[in-house]
Amino acid sequence: MKTVKAACLLLALTLLPLSGHGAEWQSLPAIQSAVEAFVQEKLASQPGERSVTVSRIDPRLKLARCDKPEPFLPAGNRLWGNSSIGVRCLAPEPWSIYVPVHIKVANNVLVTVRPIPAGQTVQPEDIQLQMRDITQFAGSALTSVEQAVDKQVVGPVASGAILRSEMLRAANIILQGQNVKLVAQGSGFRVTSEGVAMGNAKSGQVVAVKTRSGQIIKGIARSEGVVEVYF
Repeated sequence: MKTVKAACLLLALTLLPLSGHGAEWQSLPAIQSAVEAFVQEKLASQPGERSVTVSRIDPRLKLARCDKPEPFLPAGNRLWGNSSIGVRCLAPEPWSIYVPVHIKVANNVLVTVRPIPAGQTVQPEDIQLQMRDITQFAGSALTSVEQAVDKQVVGPVASGAILRSEMLRAANIILQGQNVKLVAQGSGFRVTSEGVAMGNAKSGQVVAVKTRSGQIIKGIARSEGVVEVYF
């Protein structure tokens, strides 16, 4: 209860006229314009189309006129979706406020054109680039075909869904029980043979292979059906 009363008192004091300044108040629309200009400048180099909506500042708020209001991005805030931009003044009288903003992000992203079952590898005909609102997915929505093709979906994906990085995983290029080509390389030599993979492996992972002679060796999965062994 004491905390609530203190907060109400602080708000009341903030809205009271500042003594000695008369009508020398800071223009609130000017603060809103400064906030929008600040956000637009920060977003200028970002891909996609973005729109910024700055919330109206309570007209009862009285702030001393400022020589140079300074917008800033508070720690923990990001420039998409619902966010908050700070504005501070250092002279002639210091003050600071926080202005809510909403940033809408649209970009060409990968969208599924058919349902994809869990575990299936994404093919070029499964996806296409479309302009979509990705405000809630900014930072994880995929923007090129190369980011998705030949990767597996973690769970089932409906048609028309925006593909995001967390929805995909690298596909296995070596499967347990598969006949594989062994490529042994060393200083000045390269020998190939065949064997059977003892497990699954993604590109760059170590996998055990049983050779024709029954020996178990380990190599690195390099491409589909190919395991490299170095000496």
